[in-house]
Amino acid sequence: MNLKLKDCTITAIDGGVIDVSPSCPTCWSGEEWVDYVEVSFGGNSETYGEITITQFLDWLFTVIETDELSNMTREQFDEKMEELEGS
Repeated sequence: MNLKLKDCTITAIDGGVIDVSPSCPTCWSGEEWVDYVEVSFGGNSETYGEITITQFLDWLFTVIETDELSNMTREQFDEKMEELEGS
């Protein structure tokens, strides 16, 4: 399923958690995991950190239902993702 923005198309969405712990073999620290969402726009993809897939999908389904997504540019999409990262 492709989701159309005003100036591009979302072709894939993935999400999960990633280990961002220091990779220093002599350092001791606990594991640190961060949620992320990866969105593909045709051949390019962007990873947005510290956003749960549930949080992202709740927002995405809302803008699909209200038809806001089709009027949104890639720049506006990125701005909203930055807001979600900060919350």
